Amino acid sequence: MVRVVLLGTGTPAPDPDRCGSGTAVVTEREWVLIDCGRAVAQRVMQAGLDLRRLRAVMLTHHHSDHVSDLPTLATARWVAGGHDPLTIIAPAGPCARYAQRCLDGFDDQAFYAQAGADAPPRPTLTVTAFTPAERPTAVFVQDGWSVTAALVDHHPIEAAVGYRIDVHHRSVAISGDTAVCDGVAKLAADADLLVHEAVRSDRASPQLLAWNASAHSVGELARSVGLPRLVLSHLLPAPQSADDEAAFLAEARSGGYEGDIVLARDLMVLELGSPD
Repeated sequence: MVRVVLLGTGTPAPDPDRCGSGTAVVTEREWVLIDCGRAVAQRVMQAGLDLRRLRAVMLTHHHSDHVSDLPTLATARWVAGGHDPLTIIAPAGPCARYAQRCLDGFDDQAFYAQAGADAPPRPTLTVTAFTPAERPTAVFVQDGWSVTAALVDHHPIEAAVGYRIDVHHRSVAISGDTAVCDGVAKLAADADLLVHEAVRSDRASPQLLAWNASAHSVGELARSVGLPRLVLSHLLPAPQSADDEAAFLAEARSGGYEGDIVLARDLMVLELGSPD
């Protein structure tokens, strides 16, 4: 069984019901995390995920709502008994530099007596920076996990990527923040599920839509690659009513997609099942 746990589905706008971006792909024994925005570490604990079984964190880009909780996550994992360095995968540039430095502001005294006597004196990270490419490229292959990354279109933020996670014969694609682009289409081809950001066209400026995806364009993408299941997340603006949710769904459907659409909410769990 492979599960996708939507830990954080929000945006930079403060929202008590939506944390910053964070999506977990979970198997029976371990899990990986894509992005670690505001309060995602708390959502990890609410979801009952074992921090010691976190295999790696993949970051899509350097916007604060995708990376700001990384120091908290690393510290919580260390306190919980995950004493080996936490593996971070990130595009080279400001995103990887942030990951490399995010714990540097804490002197050893900040961690004194917070973990067991057998723990190292402070949490540590091992950061692997990669140069993104337009063609999907493997960035993490280990013990049955295969993660590929591709450039996405979130200019002027450099560099932004999406990911595809393959495990147990199941595939999950995650866009990060981007306008609809070839990179996401390539990652999503033949995937079981795509998590894609979405903006309501009637509530967004042309400037915002130049570097973020309208729900209509995401629907077109899902139709073009034949996705069985589409998850709309990082919703702008966040739905406040059933009518708001219906508007997102209607716009995505206007792109011609007839498959299953899910509007993301924090702590939602999607099961992909066992391979046929």
